[in-house]
Order: sequence, then C-alpha cells, then structure tokens
Amino acid sequence: MAHLLAPQKSNPTLPVFFNVDGVVGAQPAQNQREDVLFVQFAFTIIAASPKPGSDPTLVAAMKAVTMTGTADAATVNAIRAIQQENTKFEKNSVVDGRVSPAKAGYSYGSGFYTIVHLNEGIQSRNIGVWPRIDLIPSCHAELKTMVVRTVQGT
Repeated sequence: MAHLLAPQKSNPTLPVFFNVDGVVGAQPAQNQREDVLFVQFAFTIIAASPKPGSDPTLVAAMKAVTMTGTADAATVNAIRAIQQENTKFEKNSVVDGRVSPAKAGYSYGSGFYTIVHLNEGIQSRNIGVWPRIDLIPSCHAELKTMVVRTVQGT
C-alpha cells in the first residue's frame, strides 16, 4: 500500500513523497492495487499539464494511462517512457518498466528512483495542496483514503 515517506536528510524541494510498498509495472512485480493507482494517478496529472518541451512520445504514453489499479500494458509503457526520458538527465537511470519502492531516500547510485520523479510531477503541478493529493479533483477515491491514513492519521 502506498505511504508517505520523509527521508532523512530531506530534499527541501520535495521534503516528503508518496512511496510504493511493492514494485509496480513489468513482471516480476507485486502490483498492489493502491500502489498501481498512485502511479497511474501521477501519470494522469503529469499528462494533463505537460511541461514545455516535453517529449510528445512520453506525453502520449502517459495520456494512454487510466486509473484502473491494474498494471496494464499502457501503465508499463508509460513507466518505460518516463524512465527513458530520465536517461537524458541521469545517464545511469534504469529503464525496466518498473517503479520500485525508494529505500529510505531519493536516489540509488547516481539516479533518482522513478517514484521520486512521479511525486515531483504531481507536486510541481499542485504545489498549493501538496502533499494533500486528496484535494486534487481527479484523485481516485481509494487514494483519498490512503492520504487520510498516511497524512492525517485515522
């Protein structure tokens, strides 16, 4: 299940981020429903407001994703597309079609976890409500429950 992570030492531009508990995407992956929904939600947010100069192939891949909670071909394709885009800035970025849980921080080796890039994509487009993603109109009901559990407490 997705959860909020506050790494130490934190990055001042993204002090907390939502992490996945299991791998999402290409097999072998746990593809837990809530984790998959979070990844799919991130793609829908980023695709709805692409940054100027965004690769049209990446935008098209993200726009093909729908929030189903199932790691379908469109979801895996979008994961690969964003990872491929990240190789332009992080030469050692892994392109495997999988969003892995971040392990206590933002990066592995010389690259950032894909989950961190997805969080930054949501946060930069919704800075006024971050990390209350439940206040974003397109937030899936199951993710709203996750936010209450992890941000507000139950």
